[in-house]
Amino acid sequence: MSINFVPDRNIPFSEIKTFNHKGVTVDRIEDGSVLLTDSTNFMWVYQADETVASKKSNENYLDCKSENTYKGMMFSRYAGNDPIKIIEAVEDHFNVRLICEYEDDYNKIV
Repeated sequence: MSINFVPDRNIPFSEIKTFNHKGVTVDRIEDGSVLLTDSTNFMWVYQADETVASKKSNENYLDCKSENTYKGMMFSRYAGNDPIKIIEAVEDHFNVRLICEYEDDYNKIV
């Protein structure tokens, strides 16, 4: 199972490629994605440039009313990782908030 996060403000992808803050570093760069790690847990980061269905709806959360192209940064947590240290390091370093796909604010961005 994966969980996606988006920042509330733009982060330059070039800065993610060289990230090193509070014990969180780049483990590797693969196929245009960056793997951040705290030596135990990890999160993939990639530049999203795809059409996504907006889940904004007055009547039903699952109704897809429009399509938008989201071109921002996407952070993905896979499996049983606990990415809290990675999230906190990214938020602190870039002065952003990473918004989980299960939060209402996520749909305002994506």
